[in-house]
Amino acid sequence: MTLRSVREEMDRWADRGDRVAVATLIEVRRSAPLPAGAKFAISSGDELVGSISSGCVEGDVHERLMALLGGGSPQTVTYGITDEMAFGVGLSCGGEIDVLLEVHDPEDPVWHRVTEVLASQTPGVLLTGVGSRTKSRSLLLEANASTGSFGSEELDAQARSRANELMGRSDARVIELAPGDPDTAVFAESFVPVPRLVIVGATPIGQALSAMAARTGFEVIVVEPRSAFAKADRFPDAREVIEAWPDDALDALGLDPRTSVVILAHDEKIDEPALDVSLRSSCGYVGLLGGRRTQKQRRAALLARGLDEATCDRVHGPVGLDIGARTPEQIAVSILAELIASGRAP
Repeated sequence: MTLRSVREEMDRWADRGDRVAVATLIEVRRSAPLPAGAKFAISSGDELVGSISSGCVEGDVHERLMALLGGGSPQTVTYGITDEMAFGVGLSCGGEIDVLLEVHDPEDPVWHRVTEVLASQTPGVLLTGVGSRTKSRSLLLEANASTGSFGSEELDAQARSRANELMGRSDARVIELAPGDPDTAVFAESFVPVPRLVIVGATPIGQALSAMAARTGFEVIVVEPRSAFAKADRFPDAREVIEAWPDDALDALGLDPRTSVVILAHDEKIDEPALDVSLRSSCGYVGLLGGRRTQKQRRAALLARGLDEATCDRVHGPVGLDIGARTPEQIAVSILAELIASGRAP
């Protein structure tokens, strides 16, 4: 659960007047259930969202966050199998994690700008101080702007230099603004646009895939030229359902490397133009439903349209991992698994 996935709940609590405390997993050594950047937040109304360890240490973290809301001080806590709490709240997987605990300030200008960056899907790097010279301060850096400060021009300049290495990449880790000086340590979280999944064909498989992919963090768009099927209420988790022929719709969407296209119509009138536009674009993944006969027919049609063999080889077909899937839901699982295995997931 990253900042993107817990932000709305944190804002909702703050809007109704609750105080909010948040735990951030800032460093992982050896094995741990979740990666750096995972978050767990609680409200003074006793609600919670997110996870930093899939349950191993959340009980203790919850108590510490409640203490913070009662007037405690921000702190970094280490949990591991070797500490004295191992039998109570340690990590049974044998790893060790550092967790930053702090009270959330909804009025902080850095937070306001972070929410705008996430909403606009523009790149940025949020730096949260964890060293003695940077503690309790944060700085958001964008390509041509910054919000916040670590209190000195020197540290801010060092932050800009280090953040440029992370800009545009999905990453979360502790770095030292001045290499070799732990007093300048910050936790760096880089934000990149959410990956898009364009589903061509408003089929039962598409419905199941839309729901699963949205919950995994994809921005889902459905393209369907048949008006009887192109109903938004059939795809409540999709950002948009576009009633149009795929060649027109996909051109208008502007397919880019962060976009995956999965073609599920199983109808040559829809499949072929969708494949043609997708393969001529820079989109990162193209998947096609159908067995060997369908794959062979679609490939021949693409070659006849002027695409070369190497371009046709970009098609993942039959789409999805071979897990013996039969039902629409199972096939959707296999497709989502292949997207994850291909590095397309958030």
